Amino acid sequence: MSFFAAGSSVEGTDALCHHSGFWGTAGCLIYETAWLLRDIVSFLPELGDFAFSSVTSWSSFMNSLELYMRQKGAEFLKLHPEYAQLLPDSFSVFSLLMWLLALSFLFGHIFLALRSRLRCNPEVLFFPDSSGVHVRHICHMLRSARRRMWIAMFTLTDDVLSQEILNAWARNVDVKVILDDEQCHALGSDASKLSQFGVPLLLDSSPARMHHKFAVLDDCVLTGSFNWTKQASMSNWENLCILREPAAVKPFAREFQSLWHDFTRREQSFPTRKRDGTPPRR
Repeated sequence: MSFFAAGSSVEGTDALCHHSGFWGTAGCLIYETAWLLRDIVSFLPELGDFAFSSVTSWSSFMNSLELYMRQKGAEFLKLHPEYAQLLPDSFSVFSLLMWLLALSFLFGHIFLALRSRLRCNPEVLFFPDSSGVHVRHICHMLRSARRRMWIAMFTLTDDVLSQEILNAWARNVDVKVILDDEQCHALGSDASKLSQFGVPLLLDSSPARMHHKFAVLDDCVLTGSFNWTKQASMSNWENLCILREPAAVKPFAREFQSLWHDFTRREQSFPTRKRDGTPPRR
């Protein structure tokens, strides 16, 4: 493809970009390429099908391809004669296609990198939150989980969050819950409710406390001081960080798998639910 900047010494060729300097030339090339791409996209319906049935060997394929590109290039130039200096022959058409393909790959890669970067931005929620906005945000994330929901929680008494766990289990998400054995006997604990509906649930069964408060949801992790209780969301000073960077999510996933493997070998004793309410606000 014959792109020429101002000052080019190629004999018999007019400069495509009459800008001086690197950035001027680069800007010109981007502008010209964008307009060219627009015209090519509008021309796509005119391309038709390539006659593969007539191809019997590699040489015949190349000859047919050259003839096809020459024909379609001529049709394109008839509609857009302003590109005549860019497409003097079939090789230039091929070079143009390679240039556009390379640009598409480059900008696609940049777009995916930027999207990944934006999606990896952390969030921080603080409690108490009397509006309930933060809990609704957590519920939205739980509803969005499609592959896994691994929860290690010191105290779980919030019926709203527990219902989202049950909903995820019903839609065949890989749900696993680890709770502290002492706290699961607390008033309003949802441990027995989850167990009765078949949700895989383990207790630490240890004199030490299972004091983790995190949840791995697909490719993000929720972690902080926040217990999944009404008192934590409405009364306590708490924090919850939502992390999406793989370097942060993977260690939490590994820790959960390690705990699950360890606690599976311990005796499990689930309590009956003492009451439906959760501890009142102080």
